[in-house]
This record gives sequence, structure tokens and C-alpha cells, in this order.
Amino acid sequence: MKANELMIDDWVYNKNIDEPIQVYPVMFSQMFRSNPNATTEDYNIFPVPLTAEILEKNGFVWDNLPMEQYWEQYGLIIYPAGGGYRMNCGQNVSFKIDSVHELQHLLRLCGIDKEIVV
Repeated sequence: MKANELMIDDWVYNKNIDEPIQVYPVMFSQMFRSNPNATTEDYNIFPVPLTAEILEKNGFVWDNLPMEQYWEQYGLIIYPAGGGYRMNCGQNVSFKIDSVHELQHLLRLCGIDKEIVV
């Protein structure tokens, strides 16, 4: 993952301290000022995998219909697919989301102001 894939307040996993942290402005300036081509992995920072537990903590409700199973909240539908998730944002619009920061970006893109709980 590259630094330009993250936004302020995104959740990431810091392997140095073995826990999730939120991205803050000083983090970028300290980590990438000297080496703009560095990846977050160079600093032991990784995406937080999106899980059913995280979706539940953030108000998503599991709908277990006979032909479809999905998480729903804020008018959005998230399907389990391919070992991760896919989010439908309307007719013929779908996004692959496998980590918490990707969920945060899509919520912002959809105009949903939600503080994610990890």
C-alpha cells in the first residue's frame, strides 16, 4: 500500500505496536518526507482487514434472504465475495472493499459522515 492510498483518519494496522491506529497528518510528514517512494509496509503499517464484526460494530445489519445474503446500512449493500467484500452503491456500480480504510473512502465518496469503530 502506498501513502497516497490513505487519507487522514483512516484506520491502519501498526505492526510495531501490534494494534490498529488512525492516520494523522504528522505520520505522513515523518514517514514519507525523506522517501516519497516508500510504501506503508516499509514502516510496518498495513491495511486493517474488513470483517463481519467490524461491519456489525458500525451499524451494518446482516440480511439472510433465501437467494441473497448481504450487509446493509446507509442505503448501501455489502456482499461477501471472493474472500472479501463488494459494495453496491446503486444500479451497476460496485466496488471491491477488503479493508477498513477502503470502506471509509467509499462512505466518504457516498457523502456519509460516519466515524468508523474498529
